[in-house]
Amino acid sequence: MQTPDSLSTTSRSIDLTDASFWSTFGIGLGKVALIIGLAVVVLALARRLKARWVRSVQELPTLDKKRQRVLTVADLMGSITKYAVWTVTVILVIGELGINIAPLLAGAGIAGLAIGFGAQTLVRDIISGFFLLFDDTIGIGDRISFGGETGTVEYLGLRLIKVRKFDGELVMIPAGELRTFGNHSIGYSRVIVNVSLSYDQDINHSLEALNSVAQQWAKMEEISEILVDDEPQVQGVVDLSERGPTVRVVAQVQPGEQFQAERLLRLLIKQRFDQLGIEMQVPRSTVYFRQMDSRPAGSPTS
Repeated sequence: MQTPDSLSTTSRSIDLTDASFWSTFGIGLGKVALIIGLAVVVLALARRLKARWVRSVQELPTLDKKRQRVLTVADLMGSITKYAVWTVTVILVIGELGINIAPLLAGAGIAGLAIGFGAQTLVRDIISGFFLLFDDTIGIGDRISFGGETGTVEYLGLRLIKVRKFDGELVMIPAGELRTFGNHSIGYSRVIVNVSLSYDQDINHSLEALNSVAQQWAKMEEISEILVDDEPQVQGVVDLSERGPTVRVVAQVQPGEQFQAERLLRLLIKQRFDQLGIEMQVPRSTVYFRQMDSRPAGSPTS
């Protein structure tokens, strides 16, 4: 049962002529404006820092890993800062309006916990993508091998990685699933050319000719620009098969340049061997014939 005092308090109306009401209202409004103003200032400062950070790497090549990392992380930090600042701002403004925010925070905590359980895969992908960016293990333009496939990275984000295969297929890989992969674009790539010879050829003469071709190849302008080591190596005989010996030439070049370099080296080897009359391995098979005696056992011979 309500008392007369409580009834009078409940029915009390706002007196717009009361100076204390306007004073309290003005102070509250000023606090709200100050909170929003501080939020705008913080976001403007964050945008300026982001722009300055991005400008510091704009002169770097497009495929430079530092540039890729800065651009990706700058966008991420900008989004996180915006959401965090406005979330805190809304909570503070609600508090200044006299609304009890404890139930709201409790509800938000429960909702966040439920969303967290449902988005475990998403969180795993984002965390994995974050470490991939900062470990410098992969970047846009890198040629990687994954799950028995090979392709070139076209997009690198915190959640998703897009890889273009040689046949043009674009593969989408969640960052959390890219656990084991090979990167062919770090350090150097190796040119490996195997040459199959005939057993009828003088192996020493063939190796001398091969070494001469390799030296000529290394001095070509388009090859000297991409060589990591100054000299290619003729490793000699690496296999003795039933068809003939196999010799090998190896060299180190810049990542991604090995395919064109190998094609050019094979062409020069074929041309030089044709000039010198050196026979390369020709597929051949040996067939044995055995004559079977179809006469019955014990029959006299003539």
